[in-house]
Amino acid sequence: MEGRGGLGPVKIVFLESSVELVPRSLWSHPQVLRSARRYGIEPEDLLLDKSLHYNAMAGLPAKWKRGRPDILHVALLTSTETPLYQEGLLRIYFQVYDGRVFEVRSGVRIPKNYERFKGLIAQLLKTERVPPKGGEPLIRLYSTSLREFVEKEGGPILMWERGAPSTAIFVAARALSTGLPIGVGAFPRGEFKRSTLRKASEAYSIMGGAPLKTWGVASRIVYALERLKGLPA
Repeated sequence: MEGRGGLGPVKIVFLESSVELVPRSLWSHPQVLRSARRYGIEPEDLLLDKSLHYNAMAGLPAKWKRGRPDILHVALLTSTETPLYQEGLLRIYFQVYDGRVFEVRSGVRIPKNYERFKGLIAQLLKTERVPPKGGEPLIRLYSTSLREFVEKEGGPILMWERGAPSTAIFVAARALSTGLPIGVGAFPRGEFKRSTLRKASEAYSIMGGAPLKTWGVASRIVYALERLKGLPA
C-alpha cells in the first residue's frame, strides 16, 4: 500500500525485547511451578516474567535484560493504537531474546489484557506463528536472526542514547527518505549488544539523549511520522 505523498509504510523493529520462554534450567523452580499451576500449563509453556520469577532468575546470565514481556506489550499497544498504523502506514516487527524477528500483520489488534498477550506470545515462540494453523497468521516468524532481517530490510536507524543528537522529526524523515526500519530497544536497562550496534546504518538520540522508555521513544517517532505523512493531529 502506498502512503501519503507517494511513500510506502515506514517500519519499526523493537530490538532485543525481553521476551522468552522460561529456560529449561528453571522449570523445577518453585516460583515457576507455582506459575504453571496457576495458569494450568506446563513450565516450558510459560513466558519468563520477572514479576513472577524474580528469585528463579537470580542465576541467569544478563538477568537485568530478561523477563520483561510487559515492555513489548506496552510498546506494541502504543504503536498500533495510532492513526499511522490503522491507515496501513506502519509495519511492525519485534526481535525476541533468542534473536528471532517476528512480523505483526497489518491491522492486527494487540490484546490489551496482559495475560492474554503473554499467552499469545508464548504460543508464538513455540509455533512461530499465531494462530498455529490455518489462514493468514496474525504474527509470524519473519527472520531467524537480526542478520537475516537486515539482509531483507537494511540496517536499522537505531534509537540509542549515545547516538548523534537529533529530533524525532529528523529520524522520521530519514526513515521515510531511505526506507530503512527504525530500531528501538525493548529491554529494561543495559546496552544494545555489539552485534546489534554493528548492524545499524545510523544511530540517533532524541530529547537530549535522556533515557526514555521504549514506548516513549516509539510514541514520539510515530507522532513525527504522522505529521510528515499529513495525518490529522
